[in-house]
Amino acid sequence: MFAVVAVVVLWTVPRLVPATGTLVVVAAGRSATSLPSSELSLSVGGSWSVVGSVGGNVPAAPDQRQLLEVAIAVGVYEGVRLGTQAEAVRIEVKSGQVTPLLLGIGSGGLLPGAVYAGNDDVNLGLGELAGRFVAMAPFDLTDQAGRPFNLQAIAGKDVVIAAFHTTCHETCPLYTALMLQLSRHKAGTLMLAEVTTDPGTDTPAVLAAYARQVGADWTFATGSDAQVAAFWKPFGVELASGDTHTSTLALIDRHGYIRLVYRGAPKVGNDIPPSLVATLSPQGLKQLASGGDGWGAPDVLQALSTISRSEPSPEPGGRPAPAFELRTTAGTTVRLADLAGEPLVINFWATYCPPCRAEMPMLDQTVAATAGCGWCWSTKVNPPKPRVHTWPPSACTASRSWTRTWALAAPTA
Repeated sequence: MFAVVAVVVLWTVPRLVPATGTLVVVAAGRSATSLPSSELSLSVGGSWSVVGSVGGNVPAAPDQRQLLEVAIAVGVYEGVRLGTQAEAVRIEVKSGQVTPLLLGIGSGGLLPGAVYAGNDDVNLGLGELAGRFVAMAPFDLTDQAGRPFNLQAIAGKDVVIAAFHTTCHETCPLYTALMLQLSRHKAGTLMLAEVTTDPGTDTPAVLAAYARQVGADWTFATGSDAQVAAFWKPFGVELASGDTHTSTLALIDRHGYIRLVYRGAPKVGNDIPPSLVATLSPQGLKQLASGGDGWGAPDVLQALSTISRSEPSPEPGGRPAPAFELRTTAGTTVRLADLAGEPLVINFWATYCPPCRAEMPMLDQTVAATAGCGWCWSTKVNPPKPRVHTWPPSACTASRSWTRTWALAAPTA
């Protein structure tokens, strides 16, 4: 009986241990800075759980510094808290996989909105922190229902913002028609907004009546002359009335950065309600018939797709791999043809990438345990930086039952 109980216990206990994944926490700033030792917590199901303590020097992006590597339970986490600062962010941890988490640091704490999880968002975050994109300046407007329209209202959303006013009869009805087209694809985190350039006329009540007239379910915003002028200043749009104003459409990503600005009249085709056609001036009708400046809803949706997620691989599976020839750290040459007849795993990585370093032991264990895998070949995606040449110390040695060859691509490859 004792033996039976022991077997049952040994069989059951591993199954009671929750599956885990690896969370790699890295930090970067808009400039080099430091972070005092702070407690890092994750939110799940409305409660907070401490995952570790982080702190130390933080480099300017796109450089990054690893603060923590920890195994945590598989699941979807809803937020991050650093000390007393909390930010909402979706972190999906999968069994046996590495999930990177980037913290944007400034003035000894989290930069508002600068928390990024997952490979795509972390890459985006490093670009944003490095100044490749311009952040939206704080603004304080009001929507058609009297609710605040500000940075907090758009946080976590990809936003399409159009300049318009209700007494414009040239391009503004075309912008509203474009918004109607985009609204059919409005899902997830996408937000649509039209912000007036004539706040003296377009009060919240006037905007609410306009929204009902055109059947719009998106945001219309206004404010005082000073508030609206300050909102549009970064886009080069001035206050205007009548049919003369700067026609502008802007895309703002979910972290509050301006990613793309369109100018001129959009191409809406025949997909425009008769009620909007009836408001067009002769010049507006001419713009409608000519297709405006040639860009329209498909272009905006494609741009939003690029902003919100990575592009698919140009090489689908099921084809022969392209031939390659690269030099190894041992000074020899490796070619795909030399490895014919063997299963091959290629890992694209960089010595200065913390998630890559965390993944390497997992790859080591997984592939080494796979029968028949004779070769694994890794390439650094960029020339290594001298300060990290020491990792890993055994990069050019054989490992277990398989051989790992380290090759370095040319800087232009």
